[in-house]
Amino acid sequence: MAKQTLYAVAEMAASTAAFAAILSGSHVLPASAWQTAVCVTCVAISVPADATRGLPEQLGGLEVLVRVVPGAEGAALEALTEIERTGGRPGLVIEGFPEAAPPAPVLARTRRILVAPGAVPAGQTAEAFAFALKTRLTAIRAGAADTATLGIAGDASALSTLLARDIGSYVDFIVSTDLAPLPSPGVELWRMIPGTPASVRDALAITQTPGVTHWLWSLPTDPVSAGLLTTELTRIAALPPAADPSKPGAPDRFVEGVEVVGSRSLSVDEIVARHQAAVTRQAAAVRTIIASGTLTLSFEAPGFPAPITIGSEATIYTTPDVTEIEQRAIRVNGIELRGSAVPRLPIIEPERVASPPLAITLTDVYRYRLAGRETIGDTLCYVVAFEPESKRANKAPALFRGQAWIAADSFAMLKVSAAQTALRGPIVASEQVDEFRQAQPGIWLLTRSDVRQMYEGAAHRTPIHRVLAIASNEINVPDFSARRQRAYGSGSVMLRDTPEGYRYLRKDPASGQDTPALAGRADRVRALTAGVIIDPNISVPLPFAGVSYVDFNFLGTGTQVNAFFGGTYGQFAFSVPSLRGSRWQLAGQGFGIASSYNDRSFVDGRERYEEDIRQRPAHVSVWVLRPLTPRISLRAGYDLDYTHLAAGEATAADFIVPADQIVHGARFSLDAQREGWNASAWWNPARRTGWRAWGRGVPGEYEPSQRDFQRYGLSISRSRVINPHLVARVEGAWMSGRDLDRFSRYTFGTFDNRLRGYPSALIRYDRGGVVRTALAWGASKLIRLDGFLDSAAVHDPGFGRGLRNYTGAGGALEVPAPFGALIAVEWGYGVRGVNSNGTLGTQVLRMSGYKLF
Repeated sequence: MAKQTLYAVAEMAASTAAFAAILSGSHVLPASAWQTAVCVTCVAISVPADATRGLPEQLGGLEVLVRVVPGAEGAALEALTEIERTGGRPGLVIEGFPEAAPPAPVLARTRRILVAPGAVPAGQTAEAFAFALKTRLTAIRAGAADTATLGIAGDASALSTLLARDIGSYVDFIVSTDLAPLPSPGVELWRMIPGTPASVRDALAITQTPGVTHWLWSLPTDPVSAGLLTTELTRIAALPPAADPSKPGAPDRFVEGVEVVGSRSLSVDEIVARHQAAVTRQAAAVRTIIASGTLTLSFEAPGFPAPITIGSEATIYTTPDVTEIEQRAIRVNGIELRGSAVPRLPIIEPERVASPPLAITLTDVYRYRLAGRETIGDTLCYVVAFEPESKRANKAPALFRGQAWIAADSFAMLKVSAAQTALRGPIVASEQVDEFRQAQPGIWLLTRSDVRQMYEGAAHRTPIHRVLAIASNEINVPDFSARRQRAYGSGSVMLRDTPEGYRYLRKDPASGQDTPALAGRADRVRALTAGVIIDPNISVPLPFAGVSYVDFNFLGTGTQVNAFFGGTYGQFAFSVPSLRGSRWQLAGQGFGIASSYNDRSFVDGRERYEEDIRQRPAHVSVWVLRPLTPRISLRAGYDLDYTHLAAGEATAADFIVPADQIVHGARFSLDAQREGWNASAWWNPARRTGWRAWGRGVPGEYEPSQRDFQRYGLSISRSRVINPHLVARVEGAWMSGRDLDRFSRYTFGTFDNRLRGYPSALIRYDRGGVVRTALAWGASKLIRLDGFLDSAAVHDPGFGRGLRNYTGAGGALEVPAPFGALIAVEWGYGVRGVNSNGTLGTQVLRMSGYKLF
């Protein structure tokens, strides 16, 4: 609490009242009139720029605002300087809608700025007028000193219109030019006293109006009034200096004590408005930025043992008009690719947000809420929560929901955490955390951006983790253009940020153009795959080879298509990311295998060769998907499974082979993502057709009740980019069901639902859980090493009662091959796996080669 005593407060009030009495035709007001008048610190005067020379030599702290018209603010500099020289507090009144922020020298001399924008022009909406005024006020605050205050003036009708459109958050005070009632502005309320006799008498008569904190005396320009003003102000300024209350023994005849309890807390809208001014101020100071760091992208792909990682050294060239990214030393899974070996991969990103949070908008797009205060480092921050204003999720544009940490002193952004809403397209969930640091005093720039997304593609769902780490920022360097031009001429991959998203640049030195043009969309990826699998469940090493084709914009329709053919195996999938522009997606997939493989039978852990079966499966499914919230999606679909079953070479003659399995099923799931964690809960009820007795003996394994069965489960996973060379992944899952038999139980496979080191279809279980871990390390430019540790606790009726533990470990080595290909060798060891000869400890080896083009 601070307490100060102001000298001659009542004396100034008396002088003000006396001056008013002279103007109104009276000689003097009684003491009772001026004793109830406002204090001198609550009174300011406004004068034309050419009338300040008539002011007294000593203003004694009086606040004097110089009146100018828009565009003529520079002419007020001399008057402002003179007011400051004579001990006054200079201010500025712009009588009209400001064309731009006043010149910097004028703002440097100004302690208070008042804008009188006038009424809404004919043909312009109130919303558009308020939007334009907010933009001008923000620019003025950005250029003014931190201690300067900003206000608007107008009659009650005009102010009410602006206050209803949140203009009060952009100013520190409001001046009403008439005496009509006003809604509470949430800031200081001033009244204007025009220099006319009647209005002066009215104003003084209601000096004690509740809510009015200050009075602005707008003085006329006629010589008589100016002379009277000079006389009054000269007399006030001539008071003896001994009356200074800060000195011992000062008289207290005309002394009033003022107790300052504390400053008014800012509302959340005022915090946002001041942050907008800080952004405008920084934008004016920062013309160009060259940021250097690393960009790392991680995602999962079928057939790869660990998450695929694409890393690069990144340099970002930023101007007010465009942002471009140069990528060098691109590594896929830690292995550096050069020249033509670098494929122009499709850029997968969500649709652009229609309006970013904390920006000035024409209409209310976001709701803001002050969520408290927190300290980041040594900086106290306001925590501002924001969410879309619209509740119409089907029609709402893509926006953000999250929190921003805004410095309490400078109103700079230190951190923002947000999830994107109303997504339409293959990215069904997207959240990011951006962190900023102070590069120079008053300038805060991005230092780290951590983006996590969920991608729903053709038959494949994968989390995407993108990390941009900025090591250094260079601001307004003189050789910016030359360095960017060198990047254009290099072999680096270049991207440009456009309203439609990032696009590759087509660099053609022969064209003679200094700035490269945008390249066409990269919509297709082709890959050659070949390898061999050595699996104890397969009698001989199984070679495989095939070609994969992925089209992200099939026939220009936006549909995604994914096809693979590998001799005896074929797979096809499609995805329509947005049905008729809605948030509904339609997708489907199917696969078939032309060759058969063993389905082994175990009883109490011993293989029953006479009950082994050869199987050849096929599958078709179709589903719809709908994001419910920024982090949760619903999926509903239909599954059709067909499995041809036949006796094997060792199958007993009296073993009745089951009829070919035809299973109709439904599948429902809820998928969620939050802070890098991805979770899914699913349910799969199903029914067989043509279900009849099978097996040996009566009743054998056959159960009529197993014609219908259910499967359900939960899973949770997280991938993390630890640094550009190290990526980790962990996954946990629990599955169970009802009426599951040998053909409907879960199984660990070679590609899906893997358990390192265990042969395909060796373990069939009706309930249990599994934990999988992977760690990928880019050891050098030529080698990536992967490590795995999996553990399952499942109930397999063929291996006894209760849950049994199956633990497996393994590793993988990836190295480059000629023509830009990658070679991967993966090995796994299953501690409790059973070989065909009955021994424990199975090993699975897979060698693969990949070439993207």
